[in-house]
Amino acid sequence: MRAPIAARRSTVITAVLSLALMLIALVQLFRPLAPLVITNEHLNDIPLTVYTPRSADAPAPVVVIAHGFAGSRQLMGQFAVTLARAGYTAITFDFPGHGQSTTPLQGGLLDREERNEQLEATLDTVVAEARQLGNGQVALLGHSMGSQAVTSYAQAHPQIAATVAVSLGSASVTATSPRNLLLLTGALESSLQPTAQNIIDVAAGGAGELATTYGSFTDGSARRAVFPGAVEHIGVLFSPTSLDESLRWFDAAFNRATPDQPYLDGRVIWVALLFLGAVGLFWSLVTIAGRNMQLADVPTRSANMRRQSALLWWVVALAAAILAPLLLRLLPVQDVLPILVGGPLSFFFLVYGVVTLLGLVLLRRSWGDQKGLASNHYGVVVLLALFTGGYVLLTFGLPAQQFLLNYFPPTPRWWVFVAVFVAMLPYFLGDEWLTRSVHAPRGAYAITKVFFVFALAAAIALDQRLFFLVLVAPVFILYFVIYGLFSGWLFRATATPLPGALANAAIFAWFVAAVFPLVG
Repeated sequence: MRAPIAARRSTVITAVLSLALMLIALVQLFRPLAPLVITNEHLNDIPLTVYTPRSADAPAPVVVIAHGFAGSRQLMGQFAVTLARAGYTAITFDFPGHGQSTTPLQGGLLDREERNEQLEATLDTVVAEARQLGNGQVALLGHSMGSQAVTSYAQAHPQIAATVAVSLGSASVTATSPRNLLLLTGALESSLQPTAQNIIDVAAGGAGELATTYGSFTDGSARRAVFPGAVEHIGVLFSPTSLDESLRWFDAAFNRATPDQPYLDGRVIWVALLFLGAVGLFWSLVTIAGRNMQLADVPTRSANMRRQSALLWWVVALAAAILAPLLLRLLPVQDVLPILVGGPLSFFFLVYGVVTLLGLVLLRRSWGDQKGLASNHYGVVVLLALFTGGYVLLTFGLPAQQFLLNYFPPTPRWWVFVAVFVAMLPYFLGDEWLTRSVHAPRGAYAITKVFFVFALAAAIALDQRLFFLVLVAPVFILYFVIYGLFSGWLFRATATPLPGALANAAIFAWFVAAVFPLVG
């Protein structure tokens, strides 16, 4: 009797601590925004957010901040808050096809000229607004695709006072064009580092050194390159080094004094703690409810049974990983959905899932591990999946929408979510049945995710148009870890993989529909 009481007590304590952690994280996330006036508006169908200091007594220089491919203005918010806390007006916005923009992105991945013209036109509209909001002085900051856009724009418009290019891929930079250029490339972005190094080599008249400023801010020839440590393509955006270097660069360009210890936005740690609290709270809720939630008989495991079926389990798992990238290469799926890269990715999930399900059907023994549900239990399964999806939208989606990335797709993307969900459902059904099977080896869930990642890498190698997936791979790994825990806890509570499969398919589909660029 003492053991169940102790277990209940620990569950309640975990729930209380998780709620406390989430509350502390939320306070720490919103506190830095108190000295700022933050307004969201639309400018010629361009969604933008303007950050200004409450204490501003005179118009200040304005920094226009551009996100990268599949990014959104939220992803650049830490730069905006850091600069606004230092006295600047900062503007973040959504490029066409991104975030809350309902204007499709033109040109796609192949026609860069058409796409770049659209990006430049958008940037031109935002810069014109920036001149009206501030004292007429404008600087630019961009990441990845956005860094290419702001660099090209600043070259065509010499009145731009300074430019910060984060993760710049390539550029035709001269000694004075664009004016006053800072390059920030993550220490783990080895493929992008030569671009930054070449630019400072030219500025130095030889071998340029990192973290050294060359040229003069007066004539616009200032050049500097910094590789923030231990960060990759996304992490570079949240590095304190990136924030500090950007602020000091703009201060130097506008002849403003930088405080000895300027405020640098540190949202990423608090977002991580908020999500950690949300994970702990979900475990507590499922554990408390799970005592009376079992929907199927718990299958028994025997060593003899595991040995007999181990080889067949590996055959199914490996077959899906081998066949999925090959089949995807043969299918004409590039333009089926109006989202760049997201369409082929969804069909990759579909092919992988169908192969897995076919393998399980052929083996039958794996299907036989789980008993069929009574008809009155399917409603409970749907309710559990809806609860899980709603919980994720509330505890992960709303904070992400505010502090990380666009998480809620605008109306034109809703049908895309439905289509992606249908495409992804076979994968999550097959994977949950396979990994929760009585015949599955220890660590089965992790094993199939490793297979999936390698299969996705093979698909990218076979079709270079999917190269962007390399950049978002860390996000997918994080999703697999967090929502794999969720589906595992649901399985232990209900003895059926269906709630976890439905919920995870919806969560992944929601992310893909919200993030990947919308095209005509």
